[in-house]
Amino acid sequence: MATTIRDVAERAGVSKATVSYVLNGREASMRIPAETKRRILEAVRELGYHPNALARGLAHKRTDTIAIVMQYPAVFQGWSGFTIEMMRGATDAAITLGYDILLHTKQPEANQEHLLAQEVATLTDGRVDGALLLRDVDDPLADALDRRGFPTVLMFTSGSRPDQWFVDCDNVQGAILATEHLLALGHRRIVHLAGPLRSGPGRDRRLGYQQAMERAGLEAPPDWIVELAYSSADFRPAVRLFERGEDERPTAAFAWSDDVAIEMMRVLRELGLRVPEDVAVIGYDSTPLCDHTDPPLTSVRQPIYDMAGQALTLLTQRIRGEEVTTTQRLVPPELVIRRSCGARTY
Repeated sequence: MATTIRDVAERAGVSKATVSYVLNGREASMRIPAETKRRILEAVRELGYHPNALARGLAHKRTDTIAIVMQYPAVFQGWSGFTIEMMRGATDAAITLGYDILLHTKQPEANQEHLLAQEVATLTDGRVDGALLLRDVDDPLADALDRRGFPTVLMFTSGSRPDQWFVDCDNVQGAILATEHLLALGHRRIVHLAGPLRSGPGRDRRLGYQQAMERAGLEAPPDWIVELAYSSADFRPAVRLFERGEDERPTAAFAWSDDVAIEMMRVLRELGLRVPEDVAVIGYDSTPLCDHTDPPLTSVRQPIYDMAGQALTLLTQRIRGEEVTTTQRLVPPELVIRRSCGARTY
């Protein structure tokens, strides 16, 4: 049988309460003699005692564990530079701050209230202290958790309410940077490989593309906005655009993610088109993978690693009830020019 705190107390010749005070670092405030502390720690080592983390969490009303809640398990399919950087940033911050991470990918249907209630119950049952949410703009989970007073922070999407805490990138401005760069290079037939409208970043990057095109006096045909949520999506609608004659097909593509942009470059090669000589390509995220594509991928950089760390830190501050001056953070994007758009790098 596992060693208990009672066994430690009996070996050290003290009460269970005294053992608990020492193990929780309260021996000074309780004026426990140094010799008593020494006997207790020696008994712990001899018996190989390990405190029950769940019981300790219930006693302190904290588990020092944070849930990262995904909308779709599909974010882990295949390779994704975004997912890797996001998880790396969140886990590094958690280690620094002394928290563990629980990954939660359950997907309720938005219109089935019992499934939403089940997800809320799971997240608030005491196993985690708060949740980082990577969810769609119309997803009801954040509102439901907020109504329960459960600490949440949205990451990589902006909240719809003025009191919602979030860390996001200025995706409209990022898309404008990408599209205006292609326009400055002389492109006028620019296709947008878009994210889904239910996605906050997907919606905002589509809007930025449209705004930049309108400012240039251009109106892209409706079928030149091709929705491609993941690199594993059906690229045939985009392929049909590039199968047109040289004077009709797009000369440039702005993709809402690096993953989609990299897959588009592969598809273009299969069509016999060269990047950037025949088609310029720009992605979004500027993950380290962009330096290793052929050619290296021009991309709008959002500091994914730093943003994930910021979001986790902000959540721990909310959990602890600390005073925070900025609860909504919109990070500026940056265009990183590589060779896939044909521009001179500098």
